[in-house]
Amino acid sequence: MIDWKENGTPVSREFDDIYFSPENGLEETKHVFLKGNRLEERFSSSQTHHAFSILELGYGTGLNFFAAWQLWRNCKNKSDCRVLRFTSFEKYPLESDDIRRAISAFPELSDLLELFLRKYKVLIPGCNTFLFETENLILDLWIGDAVQYLPEVSGKFDAFFLDGFAPSKNPELWGENIALQIKKLSNKNASLATFTVARPVKDSLSKAGFTLSKIPGYGRKREMLIGVYRSDPEPDLNPLPFFGRDYSSYKIPQKVSVLGGGLAGASIARALAWRGIQVEVWDDHDALRASSVPMAVSHPHITKGETPTSLWTLRCLGNSIRRYSDLLPNGSYRISGTVQLSGEDLPWDRLEEGVRSHSLSKELADLRPELDKDYPENTKGIFYPSGFWTDTPLLNEKLLDHPNIVLKRGKVSSISYENEEWSLFSENKKILNKTEVLILANSFGIESVLQSLWGESPFSISSVRGQLEILEDSNIESEKDPIRVGDKYLTPSKNGIRVNGSTFNEFDLDPDPRSKDAEEILGYSQKTFLGLDWDHIKVRSEFVGIRSQTPDRFPILGPVHSPQLFRKTYSGIGLPKNRKKEFPFLEPQKNLYVFGGLGSRGVLSSLLGGEILAEILLNEPLSIENSLYSALHPSRFLYRKIRNQE
Repeated sequence: MIDWKENGTPVSREFDDIYFSPENGLEETKHVFLKGNRLEERFSSSQTHHAFSILELGYGTGLNFFAAWQLWRNCKNKSDCRVLRFTSFEKYPLESDDIRRAISAFPELSDLLELFLRKYKVLIPGCNTFLFETENLILDLWIGDAVQYLPEVSGKFDAFFLDGFAPSKNPELWGENIALQIKKLSNKNASLATFTVARPVKDSLSKAGFTLSKIPGYGRKREMLIGVYRSDPEPDLNPLPFFGRDYSSYKIPQKVSVLGGGLAGASIARALAWRGIQVEVWDDHDALRASSVPMAVSHPHITKGETPTSLWTLRCLGNSIRRYSDLLPNGSYRISGTVQLSGEDLPWDRLEEGVRSHSLSKELADLRPELDKDYPENTKGIFYPSGFWTDTPLLNEKLLDHPNIVLKRGKVSSISYENEEWSLFSENKKILNKTEVLILANSFGIESVLQSLWGESPFSISSVRGQLEILEDSNIESEKDPIRVGDKYLTPSKNGIRVNGSTFNEFDLDPDPRSKDAEEILGYSQKTFLGLDWDHIKVRSEFVGIRSQTPDRFPILGPVHSPQLFRKTYSGIGLPKNRKKEFPFLEPQKNLYVFGGLGSRGVLSSLLGGEILAEILLNEPLSIENSLYSALHPSRFLYRKIRNQE
């Protein structure tokens, strides 16, 4: 993957080209990309949008990212922008040791390098998000071919670093198709800079609408290229006609109200709060909610092909692990690994094909055709080294612990919208508050609130009962166990306590523990999770939680459309039949968003989901693929209903 010259310059074996100048790579980066895009001036000047967004082609050693980060750190306190977004593409990601060796040549970047390497883990093909909350910085590192993934990027960018290997050695990254994709992702007055002045590069960028200039290059490079995109940003294109984002009438909200203080509400509140937005969280605390579950377990859900379900859980897994060390104290979570057993609901061939189709390394998913004596004979399974358990109530508490978050106790039963403002009402119709932006994250209460607004809801959310057994296990060695998952699951021990669960019942929402459920859980576990001294494990207590889920068991996340307006706009126009037909775009209800239906994966999906909703609200680039976001959009159910009827 990488070789080293005698002077320490890294060289790509794949492209037979250097990663940065042997004279001084950092000074080259500052000259070409930072000065070429006038970043110091623009970071420090007045801005009309909330985040400054950079897109780079060719992450390499990360040198350009570290240089931009260093400049941002020096400028952010005098900038109107609250967030720096850095999006980069890398087809051949380097190992941690190679990045360390390359960047160690520049001691002034050492503290940034260490912060980054602590999070450089659990990388999968596609978008991998690195959030540095105290730095007001997000890196979205896309692993894979930029030609494939650029059309999956949603958002507009202010600056472009075109830093692939030389056009003669890597022509795909400099062609007309790439230039057109950059155009689609450009804000008005977006800039670009690159070390090359090759004729094909100039021609493709000019054709895409960039005004180009040659300026002196760095070192032995006589010239380099800079450019500006003067036109208004292009609208998003998506096969779902209601999906696009409006970049023309954006306004940064002064205050946001969130209904629901569980994991969904706490995550979106935190995502807005660290960006400097004041958030008021209304919570009618319910002891039965899933956010109260002790020691929740998380691992990917792998399907045969790259479905939204598997891609979403993989994205969420890496994001959560990279954030936990900043949010939670030691002992409140553990990456213990997960052994998941194959069976009737999870056939072995699905696991085999799923690992192959997702290009997962053994560091992410290790197939086990023969499990050890801790499981019944001839049992097969898969080991996820990054499976983890979480102290859920503590995670919820830490997310809400921010000076920009105010927690209010009370139940909001209905809402109304008038004069660009949302009104929140109690059960007896008393007004509780008014707010500019409203986010519904109150689990199975979301539907009734929307019905109070429109007389119906754009989607349905059902309640699911789950019972857990809290076990005492005095064996100290059990703390080293992996999480065991089959039809039920069993956590490792934390201070002598294990959690054994869970039942799944959509039709009986009895809030009290039931002996038949306890027998079902323990009976399965004793027959399946062998190697434990079950005679010395006893039930300490029991827990019943109520989850909320959608009909397709996938979260709802994003803006909300009026069901009546949606039907009026899209019914009877051949919505599903002619993909090339131009359909009208329907604006969603202004300043109304939803995040819910997290089901049994609330701990896994809440952190990334909260960030994505903040990105939608604040017009930032999204940290997931366009196609994946369309699968999360709340209006998918309205769309499917019309499609199935026509």
